[in-house]
Amino acid sequence: MTRKFKLFLTLLIFSSNVFAATTQTEWVIGAQKFSFTRNQTGSVADGIAVMFPARILEKLSSNMYRNLYKDEKAERELYKLRQEKNSYFLQLSSEIKKRDSLFLDKYSKSELDRKIEAQNKKIQEIKTKLDDNLKSQHELEETIAEEQAQSYQNVLAKKSFFSSQSFEAEKVSLYKNDISALFNASNIAKESGIQSALFEKEVVNAKINCLITGKITAYDEYLSVTIEAFVFPGRRLVSTITEIGSIDDADFMASNIASALAPAITNSMPVTIQIKVSEPSSYDSVKTYIDDILYNTTDQAFTIDSGVHFIQFTADGYRNAGTNYYFEGNKYYEIDVALEPLESKTIYIDAKKGLEGKFLINGFPATVLSDGKSKIEINGNAVLGEFITEENTSAFLYIPENKLTDEALYTAKVKPLDHSEYIEKYRRRMYLSYSILVTSLVPTIATTGRLKSYTSLFEDEAKRKALSENESEYNTFLKDALIWNQASRVFTGISLACGAWFIFELYRYFHAANSVLPASTKISFDYTEPDPTAVTEQTEETEEQSQENESNTTE
Repeated sequence: MTRKFKLFLTLLIFSSNVFAATTQTEWVIGAQKFSFTRNQTGSVADGIAVMFPARILEKLSSNMYRNLYKDEKAERELYKLRQEKNSYFLQLSSEIKKRDSLFLDKYSKSELDRKIEAQNKKIQEIKTKLDDNLKSQHELEETIAEEQAQSYQNVLAKKSFFSSQSFEAEKVSLYKNDISALFNASNIAKESGIQSALFEKEVVNAKINCLITGKITAYDEYLSVTIEAFVFPGRRLVSTITEIGSIDDADFMASNIASALAPAITNSMPVTIQIKVSEPSSYDSVKTYIDDILYNTTDQAFTIDSGVHFIQFTADGYRNAGTNYYFEGNKYYEIDVALEPLESKTIYIDAKKGLEGKFLINGFPATVLSDGKSKIEINGNAVLGEFITEENTSAFLYIPENKLTDEALYTAKVKPLDHSEYIEKYRRRMYLSYSILVTSLVPTIATTGRLKSYTSLFEDEAKRKALSENESEYNTFLKDALIWNQASRVFTGISLACGAWFIFELYRYFHAANSVLPASTKISFDYTEPDPTAVTEQTEETEEQSQENESNTTE
C-alpha cells in the first residue's frame, strides 16, 4: 500500500465520519396512511385517509426541536447492540458450521488440525465480540432501569425528572422532507404489528424516529380521528389523541391534533408564564396574544406548550410590542411589559402644484380646511396616505415616525395617475426596443463574421501571397473586404444605438414601476391654520353683498 493511497484512505474515512456526524442531527417524524374502523372504501375514504396525516405533518413542520434525554439515547444504543448481537450470532453459527464441515472433507490429519485451529480462532474472535456486546447490553439495561427508578422517586418527591437531566436538541424534520410522503411498511411487517421487531426494523431502516398512525371512525359527515405516536427504536407509545368533528372541520381537527401532539414531539414539559404590566396602569386595556390567540391572563400565571411562540401585547393608546421567543420546557418565565404611550399629533398635508382632490390618511379621510389643505390627527404611528383626484386617479405617500412633527405642514410630491396603464405603456416600449435590438444583432453578427473571415484570410501570409499573384482577384478581394468592413461598422453602430435605446427604455420602465411607491414629502414649520370664524364672517359679508347686488339689479 503506497503512502498516497494510505493518505487518501485516511481522508476518506475521516470525511465519512464527519458526514455521518452531521447527518444524524435531525429527528425525523413520519406517518402512515390512516385506516377506517368500519372498513369504508372508495376514493373519498382514501382521500381522507391520506389527507389527515399530511395535514398533521404540515402543522408539525414548523421550527421545532426534540429534546433528546438520556433514556432515549440509551434506547438507540440498546437497539444497535441488539442488532450487533444478532449479527454476531449469525456469524458464529456460520463459522461453526464451516468448522464441522471440515471433518467431511478428505484432509490429512495435520492439514485438518491446521484448518480446525484457524477456524476455532475465528470462532473465538466472534465469541469475544459477542461477550463484549452482551456485557455492554447488560450495563446499558441497568442504566435505563436506574434512570426509570430515579424518575419514579422524583415523581414521589413531587420533583420534575426533566429538570435534573441534561439533554441535546435535535431539529424535527419530516420523512423525505415532504408532507405527502407517507411510510408504507411491508405486508409481513403490517401483519406482525407496529410493536413487533420486524416492523421496528423497517421503520429504523427508513430513518424514522417517530411514526404517527391513525384510525378514523365515520358516521355520515362526522368523524372521530384517533392517532398514536410511537418513538423508534424502542417502540414506545408516547401519545394518543382523539379529535371529533365534521368533514368540513378537517383542517381545524388536524390543527388541534398537532397542537396536542407537539409536547410529545418536542419531549419537553409545558412552560409557566406570568406577565406583569407596569404601563399602562389599567390591566383591562392590555391584550396578550400568543400565536394570534388572545390570552386574558394579565398578571396571572398560565401554562403553554414549550417551543417557539410569537407573543404580542396591545393596548389602546400604546404602541404594540411583540417578539418571537423559544420557551424551554419545564421552566417559569416572568415577562415585564412596559408599553410606550402613543403621542397624539396634528399635521397638515397639501398636494404640490395645487392638485384638487382629497387625502385618506391611515384609512380615514382628512379634514379639508378653507385654504384647501388637509388636517389629520394621528396617534404617533407612521403615516400611510393616499391622494385621490376628482378623476379617481390616486397616488400614495408615506411619512415615517421619526419625521412626524406636531403642527407641521407636509407637501406631498404626488403624481396621481392610472398606475397599471402607466406601467403597461412603458413595458410595451421596453419590449419593443428589446425586440428591435435582437433583430439588429442578426445582420451585425453576419457582417462581422464575414469580415472576420476576410481578415483571417488576409492575415495568412501564404494565402495572401498566392492571392497577390493574380492582380484582378486581389483587387476584387480588397474591394469585397472593404464593403464588408463598411457594412459591419454600419450594423454595429445600429446595434449600439438600439442597445442604448433599450437601456433608456428599461430605465423608464423601472421608473414607471416605482411610481406605485409612496411619494416623498417636504416639511414646512411656518404654517398657521386659518381661523374658521374669520372665514365664516367673510362668507356672511359676501352673501350680504350678493343680496344687495341682486336687489339693485331687480330695481
